Amino acid sequence: MVNERLRRLTTGVQRGWRTAAAATVAVLALGGGWLTWSLHRRTTADYVTQKLETGSVARTVTASGIVGPAATVPVVAHVSGVIQALECDAKMKVKAGQVCAKIDPRPYQIIVDRNTSDLGRAEARFEKDKADLALAKAAFDHVEALAKRRAISQKAIEKARKAYEQAQARTKLEEATVGQLQAALDAAEINLGSTEVVSPIDGIVLSRNVKMGQTVAGGPETSPLFLIAADLTVIHVDAEVSEKDIGEVKQGDKATFTVEAFPNRPFAGEVTQIRQPTYDVVISAPNPDLMLEPGMTATIRIVIN
Repeated sequence: MVNERLRRLTTGVQRGWRTAAAATVAVLALGGGWLTWSLHRRTTADYVTQKLETGSVARTVTASGIVGPAATVPVVAHVSGVIQALECDAKMKVKAGQVCAKIDPRPYQIIVDRNTSDLGRAEARFEKDKADLALAKAAFDHVEALAKRRAISQKAIEKARKAYEQAQARTKLEEATVGQLQAALDAAEINLGSTEVVSPIDGIVLSRNVKMGQTVAGGPETSPLFLIAADLTVIHVDAEVSEKDIGEVKQGDKATFTVEAFPNRPFAGEVTQIRQPTYDVVISAPNPDLMLEPGMTATIRIVIN
């Protein structure tokens, strides 16, 4: 019996411990829940509201392109020769009449000097012929006066007439020679002046295609030595549009673009030309502050709908 009582006592003690432990856990759980609730019961959610508005959704075509001037003027050499000096380079501002290059003038100066000398001699002969003509005319007039009084022979009259006509012919021939030599001298002086290659307009040099010592050919069909932009306050962007999108682009479509130099600065333009079948689109855009320069790469969005 003693053992039985001892077993029951031990069992009761164990059950008491388990009951106390369970109660303790319950109290702790209840306290933790209350603490969590008490810490967060005053926290409220913040909401941001926005008024709904209606607007348009635009369909766009993207493209890449190169900024260029709206108009350019090629500067060519009008005479052939060796480049002796270069005064202009790319990105330079130039004025109309400003010398950009000089061609060796010595061969043309020689021609001018020779024509000047030839003209001087011809003019001297012409003056002499005019003096001889005046004398021959006076002699003939005198002979005619004598002939009216029958105071001179017919042979003398014919001789005077012949001398007068020959003087007239020589004078006309020399006058023509003087005119030809004067024209040749004028042309030679123009060629000499053309050894200075000048800008025909106010503008900016886009490219220089010649170097010192190079021999260039003259004439309107030759390659330009310089390319000058007339006005950069309006520029063109030559855009390459894909074949699948080109059919949706039309003249008058609005466009925006950025360039690498100003990635966060959008520029506005308008489609002014569509070149078939190359799928090239020309966009015109104002450039009043001259931020856009020829050669810049542009990323373009064209609004098509």
